[in-house]
Amino acid sequence: MSDPAAERKAQISSKFNTLAPDYDSGPGCFSYFGRRLLEAADIRPGQSVLDVATGRGAVLFPAAEQVGPTGKVIGVDLADEMVRATAAELRRRGLAATVQVSDAEDLDFPDATFDRVLCGFGLMFFPDQLKALGEFRRVLKPDGRLGVSTWRKGQNHEIQAIFSEFGIEKPIRPGWISEPADLSRLLEAADFVDIDVRMETHSFLYSGADEYWRQARGTGTRFDIDALDRVQRVRVRSALADRLRRNRQPDGIYSAATALIAVAAR
Repeated sequence: MSDPAAERKAQISSKFNTLAPDYDSGPGCFSYFGRRLLEAADIRPGQSVLDVATGRGAVLFPAAEQVGPTGKVIGVDLADEMVRATAAELRRRGLAATVQVSDAEDLDFPDATFDRVLCGFGLMFFPDQLKALGEFRRVLKPDGRLGVSTWRKGQNHEIQAIFSEFGIEKPIRPGWISEPADLSRLLEAADFVDIDVRMETHSFLYSGADEYWRQARGTGTRFDIDALDRVQRVRVRSALADRLRRNRQPDGIYSAATALIAVAAR
């Protein structure tokens, strides 16, 4: 008998392995919101931090810098190519953090290990979000805090809007959380308390439509793009250039993204 959750995890792992070389390219959207997540979660020197769905280190790297030599930071991700690429970057930067392959719904750590558990833009990919959050809570110390982020309006929303205008069907993405109340209710259902969910919008600078297109192909939007036929792709790229032209400033094109950033206590 097939296991839908296992199949979905295998698909997600495969997709992110494909994305690993180009992931989080462009103007640094993930890195920006990663730093904002650290600030919201009040990461301090000497703390022990777990970064779940670490990707290419947008949260992991600044967390390692923030906790300093007396702290401990571990990143986990389901995609082994992400882990390999991030481990190589850790060595290049000389950071003391570690990264390993692990399933968010079955963390390989003892109870009450970490002062902070962080998850930047990963929660929406877990087949069983409550199970994953239960694991986050289990590995937190009694006075530990959780920090998570999701997309209210993603960095590729200009392309997504064009898909909608053209009637191009995209796969349904189960688990996406774009409303503050929904994220708050989910954390409450997982027995977290003192929940605070805030929205933050930031504009990112692109040199032009080509850079916007390249960074989109370094995210999950790549698979929506690759599913287009040749004619559709030409139409979408042309419409993107027209759409972004409205946002042009003397130094380039600005496009805003909005994140939900939530913190909660164990």
